[in-house]
Amino acid sequence: MIRKLTPGELDAILASLDRERHFLYFSYLTSRKQNTVHYGQFTEQGELLGVLAFLTGLPFHAFSVFPAQKSFDFRAVLAFMKEQLDLPVEAIGNFIVHEQDMADLRDQIAFSTPPEKLLLMKHIHHQMLPSADPRVLRLGPADFGQIESMMKKLGTMAFTKEELDHPFFGVAGKEGLIAVGGYHIYSEDYVELGNIGTDAAFRRQGLGKMVCAELTRAGAAVSPNVYLNVFEENEAAIRLYQSIGYENVAHQYIIQFVIPA
Repeated sequence: MIRKLTPGELDAILASLDRERHFLYFSYLTSRKQNTVHYGQFTEQGELLGVLAFLTGLPFHAFSVFPAQKSFDFRAVLAFMKEQLDLPVEAIGNFIVHEQDMADLRDQIAFSTPPEKLLLMKHIHHQMLPSADPRVLRLGPADFGQIESMMKKLGTMAFTKEELDHPFFGVAGKEGLIAVGGYHIYSEDYVELGNIGTDAAFRRQGLGKMVCAELTRAGAAVSPNVYLNVFEENEAAIRLYQSIGYENVAHQYIIQFVIPA
C-alpha cells in the first residue's frame, strides 16, 4: 500500500531518524516541512517500508528518499507520486542519498547522468577556526539584489529567495560583491552552509576561506551542529574546509534520474 503520510507518522519517523545518514530527508521533516509532501509504502501488516518526499518551490524536481527496509520499492512509489502530483513525464528528478542506501536503490533508478559522490562534513575542531577578517561583512536587504546576481553568475543550483531570511556574508570589491556565502539551514538544531562562491577573477586569494570561516563562526553561535556538503572530486575545497576544522561524517551520492512514463 502506498499513501500520503500523516503528521503523526512523520513525527514518529523524525524521532528515530539518524540525521547524518539521512541528512537531506531530515531537512524535509524539519526546516523544509512546510513545502514538502511525503508518500510512504507499507506492508499489508502496516509496517513502513520507505518514504519518497517531494519539495516544492525549487527550479528543479527535488526529492528525498528514506528507505526504511531493503524491500522498499522506489519505482512503485515514484509512479504513484507522479500521478498524484501530476509530475511531467521524463522530467529529471534529484535527490541525495547515503552510500549504504544507494547500494539498495541503484538497480531501481533510471539515471540521467552518472551519480556523483558527495561528502557531508561537520565542523569538529573549533580551535582551527581562524580569527575574523574585517573584510568579511554581514550582508543585509540592500545587498539582496547583488546576492541573487552572484548566485546566478556562480550557477548555484539550490539557492532560493527564502534563504535570504538567513544571514549572508561577503567580501566587496570596487564594483560589488566578489565573494559570498550563506546557509541552506540556519536553526538551533543544526546549520548547513551553502550558496558559497567567489568571482572567478578573484579566486586563489583566500576569500572563500575567509567567508567560510565567518559562516562557520556565526553558525556555531546558534547551533553546535554545523555542516556543509562538498563534491568528493573538489579536493581543493575539501582541503579548505579541513583547514578550518571540518571532518567528513558521511559519504553520499547526488542522483539525477528520469521520472518514467
